[in-house]
Amino acid sequence: MDILEKLKNHKYLIFALFFALLNMGAIFLIFGFQEYGDSPEYIGLIHWFQGDETGLSLRRLVTPLGPLLALPFEPLARGSGLIVQNIFFYLLCTFLIFKITELIYQNQRQAMLASIFFVVSVQVLSNGISYLTDAGGWFFYLLSIFLTLLYFKSKNKRLIPANGFLAGLGFLMKESGGLGALFFGSMILLSRNLVVKEKIIKILYFGIFFLAPILIWQAWTFKYFHFTAFHNYLIGRAGTEGEGLILSSFRYIGQLFIVIGILWPFVFIGLWRELKEKNWERMKIFLALIPSSFVFLFWSTWAGARTVFYFAPLGIILATYGLDFFWQKLGEKKGILMISLLILFILVFNYYFVLINTNIAFVDKIAQFLGIL
Repeated sequence: MDILEKLKNHKYLIFALFFALLNMGAIFLIFGFQEYGDSPEYIGLIHWFQGDETGLSLRRLVTPLGPLLALPFEPLARGSGLIVQNIFFYLLCTFLIFKITELIYQNQRQAMLASIFFVVSVQVLSNGISYLTDAGGWFFYLLSIFLTLLYFKSKNKRLIPANGFLAGLGFLMKESGGLGALFFGSMILLSRNLVVKEKIIKILYFGIFFLAPILIWQAWTFKYFHFTAFHNYLIGRAGTEGEGLILSSFRYIGQLFIVIGILWPFVFIGLWRELKEKNWERMKIFLALIPSSFVFLFWSTWAGARTVFYFAPLGIILATYGLDFFWQKLGEKKGILMISLLILFILVFNYYFVLINTNIAFVDKIAQFLGIL
């Protein structure tokens, strides 16, 4: 197979990555290097690892992988290590959401749409390539989903410990980065061809490698600082800072809408198609994604929109299946026109939303109007 043939066979993936690069350039051009309230804590931890006695945040120390990976690039400029690694994670997420969708539907065109919708989502535009570690958490979550699907396709047992260990590293990148463990466990439990004993063994096998890096690091932080990720969760759960559970839940609902945005109608159309077709292998995957997609309901108030974004893979993949329904009905040329106009509209809407949402907290404004805040 010559180079031109290979390029032709991977044209949708190539376009998705090219689009992601253009989108990344637009993010830097329009928003610059974005810094948030917790960015100084991540940068401070990088400098602490370099030997600086100040700037240590115990909240960030329990999930140190991002700052550790940033160390080689930090001499370039303050916080540059975070930006550099997030560029890589951003592109890898583009690749992984493509491959996940392709594994589920065997449709590269649909996979391309999933990648595009992922990179232009509000959370990626605002938090993806910034002085944060969110992109790393997304990467490890998507990687675990991909490896789980790969395991069920190939039955390669070596993927179980590898997946478990990488999901554990995902937790050390960001607690939510370890949510792939929920997906793996759910897929095993929903498998009809496995007896109970086999399910228990596989989950334990995964769990040992998942917990090993986490427990080793948490034991170290507890020994020297009497602080762990569990302590971090307890002090940040809903209601601990005077914020009521109703308001927290309302914010989560608002952020859930923002995650998918104007694609929501297509999510429901995709879900309708799945329920109608009753393909158990695909339904099993979507059912297994539900726990990790809605775990934000039990997360800390600090997480906000960032943890709600873990609904994105489930929502986006279903939305692409809904869009594929219209693409087939309209035909190739009209379908391309429809998708192009939709992507353009999403780009304009999401970029504008990110620009003004830094000054106007829309969910809080609605909460004030309803008397919740």
